[in-house]
Amino acid sequence: MRRGDDPKLAPEEEQALLEKLRRQREEKSYALLQAEAQGISAKMANMDLTELPAMAKDISKKEKAMACSPLDGHVALVLNVLLRSCSPPVVKESPTKGKGGGKKQANSIKVAAAKVVEGPPPTSAEVRKTLKANMALLKEATGKESAGQLALLKALQSWLVSSQGANACAHSAKIVEVLYDADATEEETCMRFWTDTQAQLVREAAELTEASAALATLTAEKAAADEAVRLADREKSDAAWYEKQAEHTAQATRCGGNPSKEDEAAEKAALANLKKCKEYHTQTSKVLVARAKNLTEVSAEFETSQRLVEQFKQRGEGGAALFTKHAAPFFEWLAEEDDDDDDDDVEVN
Repeated sequence: MRRGDDPKLAPEEEQALLEKLRRQREEKSYALLQAEAQGISAKMANMDLTELPAMAKDISKKEKAMACSPLDGHVALVLNVLLRSCSPPVVKESPTKGKGGGKKQANSIKVAAAKVVEGPPPTSAEVRKTLKANMALLKEATGKESAGQLALLKALQSWLVSSQGANACAHSAKIVEVLYDADATEEETCMRFWTDTQAQLVREAAELTEASAALATLTAEKAAADEAVRLADREKSDAAWYEKQAEHTAQATRCGGNPSKEDEAAEKAALANLKKCKEYHTQTSKVLVARAKNLTEVSAEFETSQRLVEQFKQRGEGGAALFTKHAAPFFEWLAEEDDDDDDDDVEVN
């Protein structure tokens, strides 16, 4: 909450904020799920694929990062292991020290001392070949429900925009088409996924616009706060100079023995002026401290807002935006095919 904001929101604003926070929490959890699947799959790339379905299902239920959606975790893990097989990473285990260090743990995927050396990102042709060869495993993982197919499309999107999908991302449309042609994803599910993705892009664009507007406001506030500090510092410096001059005047007008009435009056006036100068100096010092505190607070908000805008800009260049850029031809074709089918139905009627 920023300074001056009303702490009490209207009911509709409060509901919108709750929905936004819920969505952000889900997106963060899902991103962690995909990252976990990609990380674990690096140590499963060379396993016997006949054991993959059961092991992936077991891991997706036990891993904390996948607890939010075991189905998504299961599908993501199966897909990532298959795609890892295109260019398997090298897993090097450091030698353990002490007695009992060589004890084996069956089906243990996470090795604490393991170092994974990633293989080169596979090409689009290698990815399509691998998917076609292991389509049965993918269908087994997704099942026949649309939820599993959505999980597959989401996992594929996350993989394509990761470092391992760098070479294949530009051919996202052809890769998604492989799943569609093999009936691993149905038309209705594909269009639902595409609609959700476009809605996400609209939300992200709105968040960037809102964050940019807030940054512009904070930029102006920071400039004003900088100017206020500069003026307060100059006033304090002037007050210090006047106080010093008043001290010299008071010292010079100090009366000795048997002073005249004029000397007494001059001394009294000098002391009164010195008192005012000291009070003014004290006041300007307090003002400077207050202005500096305000600048510190505004600068902290400005830096946070600046980082947020940068994060939104980077997200707009990658993630769903990058996938949409390369996968659009397939989904646009699918939408056109659906429209053509509707037109044919109208003509028949």
